Amino acid sequence: MATEHAQLDTLEAKGLIRLANYRPELEYLFRHWLVQDAAYGSLLKQERRELHRRVGEALELLYPERQVELAAVLALHFEQAGDTEKALGYLLAAGQYALDRSAIREAYSAFERARVLLPPTTDGEDDRIRNARIMVELGRARAGMTFRPADDLVADLEVVLPDAERLGDLSLIAPIHLALALGRLQSGVQASDPVVKRSLDRVAEIGEELGDPSLRAMPLALVGLTQVFMGPLRDGVAALEEAVPLLQQTHDSIGAAFARGALAIGYAQLGEFEKAEQASRSATELAASGDQIAQLDALIAEAMLRSELGQLDKAGPLALACVNRAEEVGATACVMPSSWILGDVYHRQGRFADARAVLERGNEISLADDRNFWRPTLTAWLGSAASALGDAAAAEGNWDEALATARSIGNRFGEAGILRKRAEARATSGNQGEALADFASSAAELEAEGARPGLARLLRGWGEALRATGRGDEANEKLRRSRALFKELGLHAEGQRVGELLDDTAAEQAPE
Repeated sequence: MATEHAQLDTLEAKGLIRLANYRPELEYLFRHWLVQDAAYGSLLKQERRELHRRVGEALELLYPERQVELAAVLALHFEQAGDTEKALGYLLAAGQYALDRSAIREAYSAFERARVLLPPTTDGEDDRIRNARIMVELGRARAGMTFRPADDLVADLEVVLPDAERLGDLSLIAPIHLALALGRLQSGVQASDPVVKRSLDRVAEIGEELGDPSLRAMPLALVGLTQVFMGPLRDGVAALEEAVPLLQQTHDSIGAAFARGALAIGYAQLGEFEKAEQASRSATELAASGDQIAQLDALIAEAMLRSELGQLDKAGPLALACVNRAEEVGATACVMPSSWILGDVYHRQGRFADARAVLERGNEISLADDRNFWRPTLTAWLGSAASALGDAAAAEGNWDEALATARSIGNRFGEAGILRKRAEARATSGNQGEALADFASSAAELEAEGARPGLARLLRGWGEALRATGRGDEANEKLRRSRALFKELGLHAEGQRVGELLDDTAAEQAPE
C-alpha cells in the first residue's frame, strides 16, 4: 500500500493526476482525457481485459448493496473484460435503474448496448438468452415509447412476443401486449382493430388470471384515452371512470395519474369543469410520487383544462413548461400535445408567429415519430397560423392533409376540430360560403360528442360569419345559443363578449 501511495504521489507531482475525493474512498482523476487515453492505450489488450475483470470483481465484492446503482459501471468493466453474460445482466439492471429515475435516454442507451451483446437468434436458443432478448426489447420499448417511431417499436416487440408466450411468463407477456397496443394506438390504429383488440384482450385476460385490477384496468384506460381525443368522447370518459378505481386499488400511482389526467381532459371537453378540476388535482398529486412522464401527463391535463376554461394566461405558461420539460427528458410524445395546446393559446391571443413556430416543432416530431394520432390536429392548427399570417395557399394544403389523415384513422372528433379551424380562417379571409359549410359540419359533430365548450366557441364564429353575409336572423340564433352555452358552462367573460355582439346587432337593426 505504501508503494502504491508513493506512485500516486509521483503521478500527482508530475501533473498527470489530481486528487478528487478523500471520502468515502480515496479517488484520483486524470488531469486530461488525453493522458487517460495514452495510459490506457499503452496497455496490451490482454492486460486491459484482466484489469477490467479485476476492477469489476472488486466493485462487486466491495459494494454488494450498490450493484444496481453501479450497474452501468460494472457492465462497462465486464464488457471490456469479455464477460458477455455478466455485462448483459448488468446492462439490463442499468437500463431498469435509469427508467426508474426517468432517465429515458440513458435507459435506452443501456438496452441498446445489451442488444448488441446478444448472440444471433437460433432455433434451439437457451431459455436464459431468450428471456434476456425479451427483456432487452421490452426495455427498449419502455424507454423509447415517447420518441421511437411507433412502427419500429411494434415490429421489434412482435418478434419477441412468440418467445414470451412460449416461456409462459405472464409478467413479460402483459407489458409486451400493453406496449404493442399503445404503440399502435399512437400511430392511429383504432382500438377496435383486430390486432389492437388482440393485445387489449390478452392483457385483460392476464389481469383476471393474476387477480391484478391494474392490468384489468389498463386496456380500459388506453381505449378511454384514445376516445377522449378521437371520439366518441362520452364513451372515453365512461371507460376512464371505470378504469381509475381499479388502478387505485393497487396503488399504481403512475397508471392512476395517467388515467386521471386523461379523465380531466375528457371532462373539460364535455364542459364538466368541476369534475375536471377534481380529476386534474388528483392526477397532479398522484404524479408527484411517479416518474417524470406521469408528471408531464398531469401537466398536459392541467394546461388543457385551463385552455378549455378560457384561462389563457394560465394555460400558456403550463403548456410552455411542459414543452420545455418534455424536450429536456427526450419525451417527444409529450411535446406533441403540449405544443398543440401552446400553439392554440398563442393563436387565441393573436400571437400568430409564435403559434406557427411551436406548432411547426410539434408537427415535425409527429412526422419523425410516425404519430398519426397527433399529426392531423397539429397540421390543422399550423394551417390556421399560416392563414392568419397571410399564407392562405399553405393553409389550404395543411387542412387537406389533416382531414385526409384524420379520416383515414377514424378520428371523427379530430375532424370536427380541423373543420372548425378551417371555417374560422376561411371566414376571416372572406370565403364565407365554404366557411359556413365547414361550421355546419363541425357543429354537428361537436353536438353529437357533447363537446360544449368547443361548440359554444364555434357557434360564436359561425354567427359572426353569418352576419358578414347579411343573414342577421340566422346569425343572432347562433350567437344567442353560444351565449346560453357559455352561461351554462360558467364561462361568463366569453358569454359577455357574445352578448356585446348581440347588442351591436340589435343596434344595427333598430329603426332610426
